[in-house]
Order: sequence, then structure tokens, then C-alpha cells
Amino acid sequence: MRVAILGGGFCGSRIALQLDKIKDISVTLIDKNPFFEYNPSSIKCLTNPAYQNNIKIPFNKFLSNTTVITDPIKKLFPSEVKTNHQRVEFDYAVVCLGCSYPILLSNTENVHTLTRSHEAKELFNVLKTAKSVIIVGGGYIGTEIASELAIKRKDLHITMVHSHDRILTRNSPYVSQYITNFLKNRGVTFLFNEKIVDHPNPQEFITKSGKKLIADVFIWCTGIRVNTSYLEGFLPDSVDTKNRIKVNESLQLLEYPHIFAGGDVTSINEEKTARKAELHADIISTNIIRLKQGKSLVKYKSGTSPMVISLGDNRGVGIYGRLSIPGFISGVGKWLIEWWTLRQFY
Repeated sequence: MRVAILGGGFCGSRIALQLDKIKDISVTLIDKNPFFEYNPSSIKCLTNPAYQNNIKIPFNKFLSNTTVITDPIKKLFPSEVKTNHQRVEFDYAVVCLGCSYPILLSNTENVHTLTRSHEAKELFNVLKTAKSVIIVGGGYIGTEIASELAIKRKDLHITMVHSHDRILTRNSPYVSQYITNFLKNRGVTFLFNEKIVDHPNPQEFITKSGKKLIADVFIWCTGIRVNTSYLEGFLPDSVDTKNRIKVNESLQLLEYPHIFAGGDVTSINEEKTARKAELHADIISTNIIRLKQGKSLVKYKSGTSPMVISLGDNRGVGIYGRLSIPGFISGVGKWLIEWWTLRQFY
């Protein structure tokens, strides 16, 4: 049985690890990078670039039988994957290529995104001489970036611009207010109910209402986009209106039961988190093994998973459903989640 895994993030790496030593399963993992990275902690590299060494693990450190191809994926066909330089045929495939964070401006000069540690390291150098920074977007990433900088770069003037009347709108008003107060007490200012519509020069943003915002550096943290342009030869309704891949309860593509999808790329209506990607991985690897054994497949049930919003190194807000636990315990919990996740790859 030949299994091709597209993407080596939380979902893809975990599946590869679980299938690596299964007899008669030949696994190929395809990713543009030769390593797994614990992306949620990339933000720490904004103030400590050396932290990158703590969150990157080469695939060859935990995969002994898997073929790793370090090459960008160009096209996925129903029977093979095409990269820049190779074609890989498969019996079963797993698509877990994640999403991107596009900058929705025609001019992106001096506007940065932060999803990987190398971007954080680049920003570290940019921020060395900066006195002010504007963070666009008050979701999880924008909030954690603001916290990291507010605590460790007290010389920076930080402004958050958000299109709603409070940050973290997918969470309870209590969580939003708690973190807003936390940031305000550390000098962060907020501009709510505003959208950035223009970026006429490297130090200037224009809002929808006409406000002119000036800063040395801009960090864009609003909106995600799923790119499935690599799908070739699939039925048009294989993706939804947001380009997310449609899957059934066993995480198989509709009409293509030999292809699975997991992580951010799926159309499942749930919070797109690392933990969800891991849960998808467990279902997919189990189902591939069960297919090999001729057994019926198990089903994925979306539900509530705990998460922690980091507020620097030592504080955070732990969330599980309607329960919120702010403070030191949640800050330690964030570190424990990182440690627990990475230990499986050592």
C-alpha cells in the first residue's frame, strides 16, 4: 500500500509518524521544508530568535522508513502528486496543506505576516530599530503577538486595529475584556470597528473611515485563506465556496474515498487549531490501517477541545467551552502543551 502525505504540519507529521513502522505500508511525506515546526510558538522568536531551535525537528529524526520529498507541491491528481521535480503515484493520499494568511492590500511594502519562525526572526531584525508597530487583526495570532511585544519590548508603542467592537470575537466577552485590559495595562492602544483599506507608503495605513495611521512596522493578522488550486481533475463540488475540501465523517473526500483530508484545509465547521489537526490525524491514520485490514472505518466527531491563549511566557487564558481560566496556571499550560506535542517526535 502506497500512501502519499501532502504537508508536514501537525496533521501530516503525526500521520507519518503513526504509519512509519506499519508493515506493508510505504509512506511518502511531501513538504517544502525538511522539518516539523511547532507553529504556535513561532511568536516567541519575535523577541528571542534562538527559540526557533526549540520548535523545529527534522523529519529524519522521527521518521526512519518514510520517504521524505522536500519539494513544493504543484498538482494533486486522483492517482498521483506532482511536485516541482517529481511525480509520486499512490494508492491512498492525505491532503493536509493548511492555509495561508494573505495581506489584503495592493501594496504590501513593510507589511509582515507571522505564521512561521523564520518570519518571526525576520521581524525581530526589523523591529530592532522600530519605535512603533501596528497590528491589524484582533484574533488569536494578533493578540498573542501584541502580548509578546508588550511584555518584552516595552519601548515599542503598539496599536491594534480590529474590524469589530472587541478582540477575540469567537470567545466570550469576559475573555475579550480580560485580555483587552491586560494589554491596555501594558501600554497597548486599540482602534475598534475599523478596516485598513489602503497603504499609500511604507509607514502609513488608511482606514475605511479615512483615518491616517503612522507606524514604523505593520503586522497583518487578519483572515485566513485556503488554496486548493493544486487540485486537478477532481469534481467541481469537491470544494466549498471558501475553497475548503469537502470530507465525509471518515475524513475522505466526497467521491474519492482513497483520498483523505485533515487540518485547516477541510470544510469542517470548527475552530482551526493544532489540536483539531492532531485529532484529524488520529482518525485518518486509523482509517488507513483499517482499510489495509479490510475493516470498517471510524468516524470523526467534532467537539470542544481545550485551548490556551498565550500572554507572554508566564500568563495566559485557558479556555474549554464556556470555562475560562486566566493567569499563571494557563501560562504554564501553554508551555506544557508545546512540550507534550514535541516529545512525540523525539
